[in-house]
Amino acid sequence: MISWFEIPVLDIHRAMEFYRKFLEANINFQDAGDFKMAILGGQQGALIQHNAYKPSFAGVLVYIHCHLPIQEQMALAESSGGKILRPAALISEDFGYTGIIEDSEGNRIGLHGRN
Repeated sequence: MISWFEIPVLDIHRAMEFYRKFLEANINFQDAGDFKMAILGGQQGALIQHNAYKPSFAGVLVYIHCHLPIQEQMALAESSGGKILRPAALISEDFGYTGIIEDSEGNRIGLHGRN
């Protein structure tokens, strides 16, 4: 079980705009000087901008729960400036659908949901 995740970003404001549009979420921005964090409403995680954090296409893959049908969530990601890397596909009736996008910062982000 994941209790918290942090998504590294290079530009916190650009990433906040992407995730605000893509997840249709409220975001709580906290600025502690060289450590900037934007907590994603409705999720158990945040965007983090700090010199110790670097976005990565090849790093850990976090799956975010979709509040909309997954195809709509993926379309929102694309219209917000992201890319669809793997379209939504049914894993099983019990598990639901997954898909993968690339966010505004170059991270791969998994999506999980039901239709």
